Amino acid sequence: MSQIYPTTKEVAHIFITGGASGIGLQLARDYAGSGCAVTLFDIQPTQGAVAELSAIPEAGPVRAFAMDVCDPAQVRKVIAEAAAEQGPDLVIHCAGICIAAPFEEISDEAYTRLININLLGSRHVAAAVLPYLQSGSQLAFVASIAGLLGCYGYSAYCAAKYGVVGLAEVLRIELAPRGIAVSLVCPPEVETPLVVEERKNRPKQTETLKLMAGTLPVEYAVEQIRRGIDRRRFLIIPGKRARLLWFTNKLLPGSLTRRLTDFLVSR
Repeated sequence: MSQIYPTTKEVAHIFITGGASGIGLQLARDYAGSGCAVTLFDIQPTQGAVAELSAIPEAGPVRAFAMDVCDPAQVRKVIAEAAAEQGPDLVIHCAGICIAAPFEEISDEAYTRLININLLGSRHVAAAVLPYLQSGSQLAFVASIAGLLGCYGYSAYCAAKYGVVGLAEVLRIELAPRGIAVSLVCPPEVETPLVVEERKNRPKQTETLKLMAGTLPVEYAVEQIRRGIDRRRFLIIPGKRARLLWFTNKLLPGSLTRRLTDFLVSR
């Protein structure tokens, strides 16, 4: 299903964007419990996350930096400060937001903000960390199954995540000669604060289509993500239902999968 790079460097120092909550925080818990040094980046307050991670038995050093991924100059400055003493062995870019609403209901400002955070933010983080990645290191983007398959109400989110998929595909090719592995994580819905908030207002058609891929507990999703990253896989899709949906979509003609989607949305 995906390329596996040979493991060439032991992971010791990890950068995680969007590390104050959700998938990013759970990944931080997992890696901190393995004794890794963890550095978090988030626009949200990180004091609680740092205190929690530092209290984990066997945890390595934990740091946090305030960072807005929409500001490329700030991202470069903050990453440079964080990497001044030691560059990261693994960078996991989790920062992102979601909007679930019909296309015509999403304002210009909201659409632009989502693209700036989810897509351009991915570019800014990659550009900032690459000078500090050595041969054997790894860069992982947390995208979404919505970057591989369309979903009602996700015109902005899918556009951004499809873009992240394309970015990761190109960086995989360009960075391979330098010995830098790239991973692309495309999970289905995961139980996080972001999803809980989204459910309050998302269209019923979005809810129906999301049932196809299923919803994963954050602990289970991160367990599978961690396994894929540790094996240095390129494409990582947590959850059997999500993997089956992706694989079926690749096998079937596009007309058949579109008809199924249209049928579910019209119910």
